[in-house]
Amino acid sequence: MTKILYGLFIWPITILPFSVLYKISDFLYFVLYKLIGYRTTVVKANLKNSFPEKSDEEIKEIESKFYRHLCDLICESFKMFNISEKELLERCVYDDMDLINKYKDRNLCIIGHHYNNFEYAATSATASVGRQISCLFSKLSNDFFNEKITTSRSQFGMNMIQKDYAKSFFESKHEKPIGLIFGADQSPTYSKKVIWTNFLNQETACFFGPEKYAKENDMVVIFTKITKVKRGYYRLNFELVTDQPLLEEHGFITEKHTRMLEKEIKKRPQYWLWTHKRWKRTREKHEEFVPATA
Repeated sequence: MTKILYGLFIWPITILPFSVLYKISDFLYFVLYKLIGYRTTVVKANLKNSFPEKSDEEIKEIESKFYRHLCDLICESFKMFNISEKELLERCVYDDMDLINKYKDRNLCIIGHHYNNFEYAATSATASVGRQISCLFSKLSNDFFNEKITTSRSQFGMNMIQKDYAKSFFESKHEKPIGLIFGADQSPTYSKKVIWTNFLNQETACFFGPEKYAKENDMVVIFTKITKVKRGYYRLNFELVTDQPLLEEHGFITEKHTRMLEKEIKKRPQYWLWTHKRWKRTREKHEEFVPATA
């Protein structure tokens, strides 16, 4: 069934020019948002809890802009199955490479997040930075789509590593310094290794993995900043979280990159992925809470 779905609906979209693709996105916006209200209850609750100071009209405006961006993101992600490297690198430009080049002889922990077009950012990473970049991912339950998406993301050199094999990846001998992307803003539903902090006005569990691996492997921690220039075009910059992970106090790295993401979201909230239930996990009394830093 999934192969039929892909062949009849997704593949034909991938061969369309972007001008037609965005007309489909406009129609999808009407269907998902206006007609069926896809996850609008979740989105509205997330926005209201994150921005209690905003009026209902302001929340509604952010919500509408978010769904327009979401539909663009869906269509752009489909296009990834059939896009040339040249076209991708024109649409996703790594703007300032000074920080990456400064640490060319160090292992890099690259903090990724579900803001703007994270698919473009990850898929173009190795080709853009001129060194091997790897990315941790969770295997999809559908084998067909898991294979398709993994192939798509790795088509320009990205090394995809299933999370179950993260330990063996770090234990393996690497001839050159590694660069590893972590999706740091997902909800760690089952993980016991989390850092609790205040994020977007709510007590939030944050993955400890990036900080853990950064300390264990002396990795320079870098935050990825993705800016939407215009429809379909993005620019990436990097900001240093720390280049001395072994000297940082417990929780500092997680807290700092969380604050950096929060700053980006507050500037343009419509570009974060509000449809997921980020705050479904609540803190137990024994779990540590890290106070927010300035």
